[in-house]
Amino acid sequence: MKLIRCILVTTLLSLLLTGCWGAREIEHMIYVNTLGVDYVNNKVVVYIQMVNFSGIAKKESGQAQEQKTNIGKAEGDSFDTAIFNLYASSPQRIVWSNVKTIVFSESALKNSVINQVLDVWDRYYEFRYTVWTMATKEPMDKVLNTASISNLSAIYSQLNNPIRTYEQNSIIAPLYLYKFIWKWKEKGETVLLPYLEIVSGWTDNKKPSPNISMSGICFLDNHKFRGCLESKDILGIRWVEKKTIRTPLILKDEKTVKALMVMNKIKSSIRPKLIHGKPVFDIKVSMQATLPELNTSFHKSKLEMQAIKEIKNQIMETYLKGLDMDVDVYGLSGILYRKIPNAWHNLSTKDRIPLDQSSIDQIDIKVNLISGGISKMK
Repeated sequence: MKLIRCILVTTLLSLLLTGCWGAREIEHMIYVNTLGVDYVNNKVVVYIQMVNFSGIAKKESGQAQEQKTNIGKAEGDSFDTAIFNLYASSPQRIVWSNVKTIVFSESALKNSVINQVLDVWDRYYEFRYTVWTMATKEPMDKVLNTASISNLSAIYSQLNNPIRTYEQNSIIAPLYLYKFIWKWKEKGETVLLPYLEIVSGWTDNKKPSPNISMSGICFLDNHKFRGCLESKDILGIRWVEKKTIRTPLILKDEKTVKALMVMNKIKSSIRPKLIHGKPVFDIKVSMQATLPELNTSFHKSKLEMQAIKEIKNQIMETYLKGLDMDVDVYGLSGILYRKIPNAWHNLSTKDRIPLDQSSIDQIDIKVNLISGGISKMK
């Protein structure tokens, strides 16, 4: 009887163990970290940047290990065809549930590859909508192969974690895919898609170590690519962007920096109204400021007035740059659509309202300089 009982117990335990035989080990799968989408010679080209989780664990536990970047590439007549061609050459199963960023090339934006990507994204269960969405004018393979400094994993780079940089210097707001889709499909909206460049300035053991930086914004509306502007041309956008956390304002006299102010607690609103049947908009912005650098004898009130003047100039300059490209940089058409829909329907042509230099009526800026650091303000 004891022998029979032992045999039964052993048999039952072995049956329980079989439940793990079909399990896949984490190192036996390829986890996509970043997805790149390009369009070359009438073909959609897909790039995937892979992440090594075991290397990350060893690095965080104090064991030095070089972080390698592995890139996969395939092309096809469509986005989904390119992915299946990628499967054909993959040594292991590709997992999409860990994608953190999608990067579109300028060519992909111009040739409406976005529609293909969004269609596949809606249909495959592994894809998520909380991924960062970006563009680039650089060669896609160079962007995805740009290494992080100090042997950090790619998941800690500005490519995959842009919000940390934005918290310190809010110039170009990162964009999640779900917000991209909303603005892409909504009437009157303009998509502000950050674009990346490879920049110099960093070194690793005295060797040049190029890094990735958000260097501008690409604009899309009505399912069309309109063009891109560099960061120096879109400084006005940060003052009406709801996500702006902390941003610098430089006050200059010709080429000399007189002061640098850091702005925070920024609150803004854009209100539409009709004047003689024409839509115009009032912009209001308020903020607090601190003063980390002062190279002049300006008093507090004069600094505030100088800041107000500079912010107004930036808002108008960015708006006019957009008009030159036929771009509604502040989404004024979408604001009118939500606030005064009847007027929008009467005035819009192809889901856009006509805009000109006089479409912005009043700009009201309030700056409260609250601190000069350890030095007292006059």
